[in-house]
Amino acid sequence: MENAAVIWELGGTPRPSAGRRRSTAQSFKKRTAGTNDNGFLRHTFQPVWLYEGEQATMEREFFNSLSNLCRYYDIIQPSVIGLPFPQNIYQSWRGVVGSLEKRDKGLTCMIVSENKKQSVLAVAKPFGLSNDLFYIPVRAFWRWSTCAEQQAMSELITAIFAYLHQVVLIPFYQESGSFMDNQYETLYQWLMEAEDDDDEESKAYREHQEDTLYELRQAGAHIMRMIQDPVWLQKMESVILVFFVNDAWQQEWADLANEFLKLYKDHPQATIFDNTRPEILYPDEEDRLTPEQYTGFYWSGKDCFADELDNMISCAFQEIAVMDEPVALHLFDEMPENKFYDFDFETRLFALIERLRDLLNDYDHEEYHPTI
Repeated sequence: MENAAVIWELGGTPRPSAGRRRSTAQSFKKRTAGTNDNGFLRHTFQPVWLYEGEQATMEREFFNSLSNLCRYYDIIQPSVIGLPFPQNIYQSWRGVVGSLEKRDKGLTCMIVSENKKQSVLAVAKPFGLSNDLFYIPVRAFWRWSTCAEQQAMSELITAIFAYLHQVVLIPFYQESGSFMDNQYETLYQWLMEAEDDDDEESKAYREHQEDTLYELRQAGAHIMRMIQDPVWLQKMESVILVFFVNDAWQQEWADLANEFLKLYKDHPQATIFDNTRPEILYPDEEDRLTPEQYTGFYWSGKDCFADELDNMISCAFQEIAVMDEPVALHLFDEMPENKFYDFDFETRLFALIERLRDLLNDYDHEEYHPTI
């Protein structure tokens, strides 16, 4: 779990139920393996073959957007002279797809129904999370928060957590029905249903597991109340500015906190959901990995449940082929004025989460050291 944000990928052993989630995945029905001849129409429109409107209107809308797209990307417009409707549209689309793939394999070209128009070319560009999971451990923070010598550090991290939870909407494992809440509830049920062992060492380990579950729930309830308090957002800047640095380790935290503060100021209302558009790419996939599943606060990746939790999450995600990651979309009903959305918020956010996770993991120990 300590490297969960960068190494967990979809795939693994047979998948059990992942439990209740805020965005519940449906049973697997259909797999979409990228661009194919029958799936070139995406979004909220009807396929060209089923189009019942005015043919001339559809052709005019499509070829106007085709002209805009070709000028925008400086590519040659496919010639379809002599082809009947709808083959003229289909072959034009295929030609554009090939040209765009040569420029950037991350671009997906589709025909959409948007703004009362029935057939407009659009280009989507996903952020590219590479199936990474972004989980933030909190055990080290909890132990600092109970240590008088670490109050300044505790306040600094509380402000960061409050921003990530309240503004960015990163879910916390103690939230009822959240993905991580369900994982810990499953661990609890497994432990309660396990047969008692007469071996003294096994008894001691089971007692340790029960104590861990009790601690993570009690600590989680307290942490969640703290980071849900809007006061921490109001004083985030002052907490960061007064943080006194004594050594290189504290300097790392100060730098990280300042970058989170700058991100907040640059994107004061941005969340992990803002640019996710499930209806754009692979709209027929019902089993999807959502932002509230691939991000979140959890207890620890180094406790007695680390391996079990790792396996549970791998199993829960192993059949999911689609990840709802941020997507930039350009419609070509008119010539776009700007370049693609640059994912500035997402790029900085996920990099900062990885740094935050690494710093917390460095001081997350199974044995409690009050003088960390």
